[in-house]
Amino acid sequence: MKLNKLTILIAISLIATLVLVIVVRENQHDKTIADYLDREILKEQDRLETYREFTKNYNELQDNYDELYKKYEEHIEYIWQTFTITGYSVNDPQQGTNNIVATTFNLDYTRVKDLPIVASNCIPLYTLIEIRGLGGFIVLDNGLGYWASDHWEDNNWIDILFDSKDEALEFGVKELEVRVIR
Repeated sequence: MKLNKLTILIAISLIATLVLVIVVRENQHDKTIADYLDREILKEQDRLETYREFTKNYNELQDNYDELYKKYEEHIEYIWQTFTITGYSVNDPQQGTNNIVATTFNLDYTRVKDLPIVASNCIPLYTLIEIRGLGGFIVLDNGLGYWASDHWEDNNWIDILFDSKDEALEFGVKELEVRVIR
């Protein structure tokens, strides 16, 4: 009986020791996880603070830029020049036009009404311009066809590309102010 009680006592001690070891290990594991989570939370707080600081600095820079740009716009004098403005359309042999503009865009594959294209004899290709009262355009053609070469040599002119010859003729010839945007 004593041996049996001793065996039971040893078994209970072993089980208690194992339970204690498991509890301690589990506690260490929980502490490791908690420490890891605390470190990650600190990292995330640092990232958020860096982001807030960056955003604040960016917003300040944007505000400064906006303020400077307003001052710039107030002081800049846009140079408007008077040009002879006419209209043209694609694929018109009488005008000396086909479907390809000087910048090699094939207008058969481009929706003309979505591209505000003009030709000019004196403004460089790819320049953005504004025609007072008509809006913005991009110079994608040089207008070196029949009409331009024979009739517009000495004038500053711009030819607006229209969807049809009728629209171009209806527009007629106008003297309007033009400025280069970019």
